[in-house]
Amino acid sequence: MIGSRHPLRWLAAGLGTVLFLVAAQPAAAASEPSATWLGLPTWIWMLANLVIFFGVLGYFLGPPVARFLEDRGRMIHEELDEARERRAEAADLQKSLGAKIAELEEQIDQILERADRDGHHERDEVLAQAEREKERLLAQAEGEIQHRLEQARQELKDFTAELAADLARERLESDLGPDARKRLFRRNLERLEREAS
Repeated sequence: MIGSRHPLRWLAAGLGTVLFLVAAQPAAAASEPSATWLGLPTWIWMLANLVIFFGVLGYFLGPPVARFLEDRGRMIHEELDEARERRAEAADLQKSLGAKIAELEEQIDQILERADRDGHHERDEVLAQAEREKERLLAQAEGEIQHRLEQARQELKDFTAELAADLARERLESDLGPDARKRLFRRNLERLEREAS
């Protein structure tokens, strides 16, 4: 792959060197009177020397550098592929975690809804139980009141009967004779027994 680019690289390096030397030649020519060697100007020899140097350098260093660049390019491609795979895995993991988070949020909502519903149910149950307890206590109080009323009525009847008997006795003793008192006492006693039953 890189070996096919060698000729272009050598040509570009050679042209760059020639242009550099040609540009530097007028300055060298101004400092020395036209020096030659074997009939050629020295700058041509210098240029040839430089081209040979770069050629030898390229011959010995070119293949290792090309291998290094190939290996480095392959490593970069492998790392890019691995990074793409990791990115895809991260995207899959993100989707999976997003789905799990959504599921957990749904479960939390269900738990909160159930707790709210259970709380309302328990509150309603406590209120119903309090209402039943209130009704029971009211019924018990009414029963107690009725019992006490009956007891008070009975006591009032007993007291009234006793009072009536006392009054009747006093009248009888003052107005009536002993026979009339006995008859009156029996009549009152019979009337009280009727009322009691």
